Amino acid sequence: ERACFDAIDLKKDVTWANRNAWAPCIVEKKIKGKYKYFYYFTAAQKIGVAIADNPTGPFTDSGKALVSTRPEGIQGGQEIDPDVFTDPVSGKSYLYWGNGYMAVAELNDDMVSFKGEVKTIPVDNTFREGTYVIYRKGTYYFMWSEDDTRSPNYKVRYATAKSPLGPLEVPADNIVIQGDTKNGIYATGHNSVVQVPGKDEWYIVYHRFPVPDGINMGDAAGFHREVCIDKLEFTPDGKIKQVVPTQAGIKPVK
Repeated sequence: ERACFDAIDLKKDVTWANRNAWAPCIVEKKIKGKYKYFYYFTAAQKIGVAIADNPTGPFTDSGKALVSTRPEGIQGGQEIDPDVFTDPVSGKSYLYWGNGYMAVAELNDDMVSFKGEVKTIPVDNTFREGTYVIYRKGTYYFMWSEDDTRSPNYKVRYATAKSPLGPLEVPADNIVIQGDTKNGIYATGHNSVVQVPGKDEWYIVYHRFPVPDGINMGDAAGFHREVCIDKLEFTPDGKIKQVVPTQAGIKPVK
């Protein structure tokens, strides 16, 4: 995240916002035979995108917010936490976002504009923010964070679907990862997922309060988080096994 922020001067280059830069994601897309890199980020409770020819930048802002208003019919929440998912079945790319609601729109091939209308995906009342989508063996997995980044109870839950647009089916036991108070681990939320290329091997990357002092920092702990990674596993029938957060992390992946 820091490297990408250094690759674009948010104060000088972003004219449509002047505060609250957070929650970025970067994606690679081959367009007309050339790889391009798209850096989606939140600023001033809007979502923008910057473009580069190299993953380390320099990135050029598109010049305007891609998302600046709530979807039709949504009364509250924030336009934050972008996630881009490219469906391996159709090749279509989708942008997901939202705090207090889950929104999605298909991206055009240029990756900086929408094809068609913005939709909202109904989800249960545990949803707060941080949508993240993966595809595995015919199933789309939708993950999200419950509670607030400043809360010790911040955690990740999931649902499944047969389409990147839903509808969602929420399992009875759908916690992906939550804190382990016995080991001083709190606020395990706002995740992403990494798949080892060519393998059914998955890892979850997430934030949590810094160990061991975070729980004593009050709300500030939610803004001084550490980034962690642990193995993500599935049952034979495709359910996500609840991850036990560790302080060891993972071994090198081959």
